[in-house]
Order: sequence, then structure tokens, then C-alpha cells
Amino acid sequence: LAAVMPLAGTFSGGALAATANGTANATVLTPIAIAAGTALNFGTLSANASGGTVVLTSAGARSVTGSVIVTAAAFSVGTFTVTGTGSSTFAVTYPGSFNVTSGANTLGVVVSGAATGTLAGGTVSLPVGGTLTVGANQLAGSYTGSSTMTVVYN
Repeated sequence: LAAVMPLAGTFSGGALAATANGTANATVLTPIAIAAGTALNFGTLSANASGGTVVLTSAGARSVTGSVIVTAAAFSVGTFTVTGTGSSTFAVTYPGSFNVTSGANTLGVVVSGAATGTLAGGTVSLPVGGTLTVGANQLAGSYTGSSTMTVVYN
């Protein structure tokens, strides 16, 4: 036992332990924001006995189904401006559906567009289209309504 003790005394406690310093980092992004621009405008239309839909793509192409008739009057995609940090990517959440109204009369709208995007220099214009459902013999009127869109960083 005495022979072991002098040997144990020759080891330094520092040789059996080590330390290191670590670092921590964080990047704080500019808050992402979305602002409405041009209103989604399906144009001027009429409905007959069976109704139908007006489809407006986010690229600006318009088509109809059923007995809906559209005029040559102006129509346009909706636009939203998304702002945030540099070239960050983001995701968009559209409302499931919403109504536009004229008095007590309603038309259903489903908004469509890109599900994700990339900011260019901290901003991007996001075009949106949608589908307007027109009832049979839909009553005349100027229909308006609003919806909420949400964006988050990816």
C-alpha cells in the first residue's frame, strides 16, 4: 500500500479535467409585416338561373363557370406588401373563406396565392387571386368585404 501512495501523488489533478469556453449567438429580425394594397376585384358580372363562379388567378387570368357572365369592365388581382429582414423567407396564411356583402345579400370568396415567399431587400409585393361564388339569380348590388391574411418568417 505504501508503494502505491507515492505513485498516486505524482499525478496532477489538472491532468484529469479540462475546461473550454463556448459562445452563444442570436440574430434578431426586423418584425415581419403585411399591408393591403390593391383590392381583389372580380369585375362586373351577372348571374342567371344556375349561378357559378368567377375565378381570378394570382397571375391575373379570369375565367367563369356556370351561367355567370362577366363584362369587359376592369378586374384586378389583389396585392399585399410584405416587409421584413433582407432576403428572409416567409409563409402566408389565407382565410378559409369570407363573404362580400351588399345589404343582406352575400357572395362567398376563397382567396388564393403563393403559400411562401422570399423578401427581396426586405420587401415583396404579393399578388392574390380567388374564387367568387355567385348564387343563382344573384341580386344586383355593389358587394364588398374584407379578410385577414397572416405572414410569418420561416
